[in-house]
Amino acid sequence: MSLHFVDVVRWLWLPVASFFAGALNTIAGGGSFLTLPALFSATGAVGVGAVTAQATNTVALWPGQLTSLVAFRRHLRAYGWKMAPIALASGLGGWIGGRLLLITSNHWFKELLPWLLLFAALMFIVSMPLGKWLATRSGGKRYEVALVIGMVAVSVYVGYFGAGGGFLVMALLGICGVHDIHEMNALKVLTAVVSIGIPALTFILAGRVDWRFCLEMAVLAAVGGYLAARLSPKVNQRVMRWTVASIGLLTAAYFFLQNALMHG
Repeated sequence: MSLHFVDVVRWLWLPVASFFAGALNTIAGGGSFLTLPALFSATGAVGVGAVTAQATNTVALWPGQLTSLVAFRRHLRAYGWKMAPIALASGLGGWIGGRLLLITSNHWFKELLPWLLLFAALMFIVSMPLGKWLATRSGGKRYEVALVIGMVAVSVYVGYFGAGGGFLVMALLGICGVHDIHEMNALKVLTAVVSIGIPALTFILAGRVDWRFCLEMAVLAAVGGYLAARLSPKVNQRVMRWTVASIGLLTAAYFFLQNALMHG
């Protein structure tokens, strides 16, 4: 009876987490905080490795980013080809991050995972005060070359892991003198689509995606992302960021505990 209950929970956990992950990624980011525990539980039950689980998560959540891009298309249209260098930098960094993931062993990725989650959760916590401080550092100047180079570096992290990457992008924009909120949002959405999409394609071509879980997650994340884009102006960003950070800290603690039990 208990085994049957565990199977039911595992069957329900992943689709529910995928839907809300797509919504979170559109509103504040951090969707992986929800999907990774669910996906590791589901894939672990069928003997899938940690790197394949992460690759599957990346591919599954990408459609949610794409639907967000559609929802924000009017803001993107206003900036046009001026965004091309940033998009290219994001693609290069995302590709490097994806390749690094593919050469990481399952053991080492499991060891890194809680630390990556903890880093991402802390980024959510410090993002608001950090953003206000960074807004004062550029002195009104805009540093285009630094922005492109920095975007490559940030996108390596996004391609490798992803969670919290949106806040790294926002921090980079603040340092480099981009302060218009509409342009910041447009750049954040565009860079997410490219820096996640390129490694996602890399994982697909490398055969490292478990399609038994990926397709279901992708559809639900896309629906969640599109609906959330319509509702995002009404959401209290401060409350949402603290909520996401709390989820991230709990997820990190969960994986720290899993690793401790494995070593014990």
